[in-house]
Amino acid sequence: MATPKKKRVFRGLPKKTYWHLYSLQSLQSEKLAKIVNKVLREEYVLIK
Repeated sequence: MATPKKKRVFRGLPKKTYWHLYSLQSLQSEKLAKIVNKVLREEYVLIK
């Protein structure tokens, strides 16, 4: 007999830690400021 399939639990997307310059252009100014501060503190990585 076939074994029953296990249900996958959706836990959401992983935290985005790599940012490309083009994706930053479309952000609102408050969100952009938060991302830039985290890039400067080296919590996030900026991809050129």
